Amino acid sequence: MDDWSEISPLHFPKSEAISVFVDDVGTLWLGDQLRLFRYAARAGADVPDPAPPGFAPLIRRLIAPKDNRLLYGGTPHREDPGSPLPVRYGEDLRVRVASPQYGTTTPPEYRYRLLGRDDEWSDWSSAPTRRFNDFWEGTYRLQVQARNERGQLSRITSFPLEIIPPWYRSIWAYLVYGLGFLGLAYGARRFYIVKEEKRQARRRVQKLERERVVAERLKKANDRLREANRLKEDFLATTSHELRTPLTNILGSLEVLRGMMEGEETEFLDMIEENGKRLKRTLNALLDLSMLRSGEEDVELTPTSLDECVERVASDLRADAEEKGLSFRVDLSGAPMWADLDEQYLEQILRNLIENAIKYTDEGVVAVSTGTAEGRVYAEVEDTGIGIDEAFLPDLFEEFKQESRGRSRTYEGNGLGLAISARLADQMDGAIRVETEKHKGSRFRVEFPRSSEPAEAGAEG
Repeated sequence: MDDWSEISPLHFPKSEAISVFVDDVGTLWLGDQLRLFRYAARAGADVPDPAPPGFAPLIRRLIAPKDNRLLYGGTPHREDPGSPLPVRYGEDLRVRVASPQYGTTTPPEYRYRLLGRDDEWSDWSSAPTRRFNDFWEGTYRLQVQARNERGQLSRITSFPLEIIPPWYRSIWAYLVYGLGFLGLAYGARRFYIVKEEKRQARRRVQKLERERVVAERLKKANDRLREANRLKEDFLATTSHELRTPLTNILGSLEVLRGMMEGEETEFLDMIEENGKRLKRTLNALLDLSMLRSGEEDVELTPTSLDECVERVASDLRADAEEKGLSFRVDLSGAPMWADLDEQYLEQILRNLIENAIKYTDEGVVAVSTGTAEGRVYAEVEDTGIGIDEAFLPDLFEEFKQESRGRSRTYEGNGLGLAISARLADQMDGAIRVETEKHKGSRFRVEFPRSSEPAEAGAEG
């Protein structure tokens, strides 16, 4: 059943024409110059009061108030213009809207909201302008809605905005900041490195200067020591020569006196001769040491039979061992053992080792032997004497060093025999090794690189 109702009082300009309009929900509107009729499709239906067709606010202009610059305006209205309108950071916005409609006598009201900053609608106002400020960079959506005098709400008009960040907060600016920071960091590091290098250079210069001063002082001290050592060696050699000449005459005169004296008086001659020979050995050792230190000792290396040299020296010293009541053994390898040696110096080394073994052995055995090991030939002297304290071994081949010192020492000696022997062995590419135990004895081994047997010696064999 249809429902007709009359709406009054409405006044329209007088016209002979009758207006007809059907809205979106099927309501028929009829009007003349006196009345307006509404026809609903169903009786009792709750029919809203619709807005007139095309009732929507238009965003006419967007203006930057500071310089009254037009940002947007003059284009046909669209509900959504598409891409956001770029707005500079820091600018305020004044929006001007309009809602053209006909058949009303009072202006419409508007409300606004800015999505992205505030989702709440503003209060209704009849002012068609609105000012927005305090924007931060980002994307916003300006929305406007109108209401006419009959309370009808329009469609919502949206307008996207993009607040462009200032140049100092743009991507390029941050890139520049990053590059600048990297540059500053690199520059700071380079500055630190250069500063550290300069500091290190100054330290090196100071160190080199100190080292130069120390080197000069050491050179002067070394020159003084070298000069003092040279003077000492010259004095030692000169004194030894000066002492050895009269000592030789004294020993020669003893032989003459021995033929002229008889009986107990010869005992004094024996004592003088024994001490004279001892003094002569000391002088010879000092001369040898002086020549070794100065490098004036000439070493002539020739193929030498180690067994023959050992047998010859052992035969000369056998009587000394037997005189002390010692058992003296010589054990030769039997096989030919040759080495490039200076025979005179080899005999001196063997003599020193065997004499020491006899001197420091009060009872027991002194054994001399030869052999080969790992391509080297060696002569070994072993005794059952007093041995050597382990703490003294580092100083064993030092000059003028003896384990027993001072007036309380039991055995006489100048401490040069082993030092000279070690130097001579070293000059012939040899070495002296020692194994010892206190109060049980010692074993000294002198070894040299083995050489081939000379051709003439092989032919004789």
